[in-house]
Amino acid sequence: MKFLSTLKFHKAEIYTIITLLVFGLLACFLLPVSGGYDEETHLLRVWEMSALEFVPNDALSSQMPFPAVYWEMSYRRPFIVRPVEPDFWQKYGGLSLDSMDYIYRGVETRSVYSPPLLLPQAIVMRYLGRSFQLPALTVFYAIRITGLLCFLILAWLSVRIIPFGKWILAILVTSPVAILQASTVSADSISNGIAILFIAGTLAIAYRKAIRRNEWIALAFLFLILFWGKLNIVPLAILPFLIIRPSQFKSRATYIALFATAVILLLVEVLGWNMLAYSRLSTPPDGTSPAGQLAFIFTQPLGFLSILVRNIWTQSFEYLLNWIAIYGYAYWPVPMLVYPLYILALVASLFIKEDAAIDNKTRWGLAITFIITYLATIVSLYLTFNPVGSESIGGVQGRYFITVMPLLFLALACLPLFKRIHAPAWSALTLSVTGLLLYTAGMYLSYHVVCGSQYYRADLCHQPNYKNWAPDEAYSSPLSPTLTLKQEVIPECNGMTELRVWINAEDANPNGSTQFTLTDAQRKLDVFQVNVPNAELPDGTWYSIRFEPDWESNGSLYLLTINSQSDNGPQIAYSLRQEYPEVKLYENDEAIQRDMIFQTGCIAGWNKLLTRDTP
Repeated sequence: MKFLSTLKFHKAEIYTIITLLVFGLLACFLLPVSGGYDEETHLLRVWEMSALEFVPNDALSSQMPFPAVYWEMSYRRPFIVRPVEPDFWQKYGGLSLDSMDYIYRGVETRSVYSPPLLLPQAIVMRYLGRSFQLPALTVFYAIRITGLLCFLILAWLSVRIIPFGKWILAILVTSPVAILQASTVSADSISNGIAILFIAGTLAIAYRKAIRRNEWIALAFLFLILFWGKLNIVPLAILPFLIIRPSQFKSRATYIALFATAVILLLVEVLGWNMLAYSRLSTPPDGTSPAGQLAFIFTQPLGFLSILVRNIWTQSFEYLLNWIAIYGYAYWPVPMLVYPLYILALVASLFIKEDAAIDNKTRWGLAITFIITYLATIVSLYLTFNPVGSESIGGVQGRYFITVMPLLFLALACLPLFKRIHAPAWSALTLSVTGLLLYTAGMYLSYHVVCGSQYYRADLCHQPNYKNWAPDEAYSSPLSPTLTLKQEVIPECNGMTELRVWINAEDANPNGSTQFTLTDAQRKLDVFQVNVPNAELPDGTWYSIRFEPDWESNGSLYLLTINSQSDNGPQIAYSLRQEYPEVKLYENDEAIQRDMIFQTGCIAGWNKLLTRDTP
């Protein structure tokens, strides 16, 4: 292929390189340590591979302890999600890998993907971390940047070699979530890049009149690297056989040889590796059994089909939104304008003038591959992540469709409708960059400014933001004259004007009532005291009480008291453990090792600036 035969760059290539560099580097440093999806477990694998141990979990824990400094710095460790400390770099920037000793037990990685997906990052850890002993934080960000550069190279090559839809692909590979995944310690950086390169490379070869020796080798190489990737990209292997005609091959034997090569690589790289790697994983999700789930699907195909159709019908819109933009673990909300801006950018890219055309075989091949890979992505999660016979399909995330959606939009390229109206390239570019600016600004505000999300949201700033959100997992005993609850509350923002508690009054005495009292412990004043009939309390959701804003609430101590004068009152949600160490929960004046699930609501952001008489 002649993708490097000239130094002339298409504008879409330049856009891809600059956008990934600028916004990718910003994301690398704005996203907190381990704030991306599964960064902790991928970092464990990087650490293991940096010692040339390539089979996962072969040497972790006692044989290869993990640097505790990464646990100390991790955004995933605290139970309450807060903005990054302003002095984070001063506190951690100079710490070495062994500054906080090592973790010697209970260390296991769930990142059991093929070694090439994290090999560049492991090389950085080996030399910058183990050999040169650079500070742990420096090594961490160097690993992130390495993954970003790997994705950038693969994405740029894809845009360069694809025979049509360059702007479409450029907008797709620079989506907010594509940049997020490329900028974290993740197998997705290379896996997503490989998938996109496979699609672009297959299309480039399909546009050749004949498949000769060089093209055959290129296709075999594409299959080789495709099967390095995560399981969700394996179904892309059908694309060449759908869009490349057997008549393009020199002989039928070479066509059969390509198919045989693909099957052998599939068996060795995918089946062989996963049988080895997953056998080293000792903590599969509860109730899961891929073999049992397969048996359920084959014995009850209509029941499974009903589950699949219901999932697609109810969840596809959420998948779409999360495929466009989300922050790690959805701890913070994304500015809403990001979504329409990105969709408009993609639509505009369809109208950019194309010199090439697509034949029906290619268009249908892309469309069929899209349907198969979309369904396979959902089914694979049903097999591996959900209990046998589950009536719902959990664990499917929008980021898994980064490698699926290009098939759909490339199938739509060059339609007669789009050729009638030509949009300038700057229209798609402007929309996309504006969306990325908002997305990046939202990342800064969310992760680094207290109540920062309220600068692009109209609601109150609700705190604490629980990491382990499971409000229905544990409840108090029913309130009664013999059981009174008292929860200490310390707001972390000024302008507190609401307090809400998660309550289940489904079995409460409807003729009784419950009293809520919030006391300012320092000023010894009741902020509010209300009696609420049990019949008006919710069944497993928030009950909110509004009051006049307290513009000096930040850091002040309040006491929320909930009691019932009648037997069989409502139940109050408890955390699974004491997650909010700054405060205590009392049952009849006795402190217990749990917290009431509550949140304060503060007027913040633009609303605070616009509120009259606000200091």
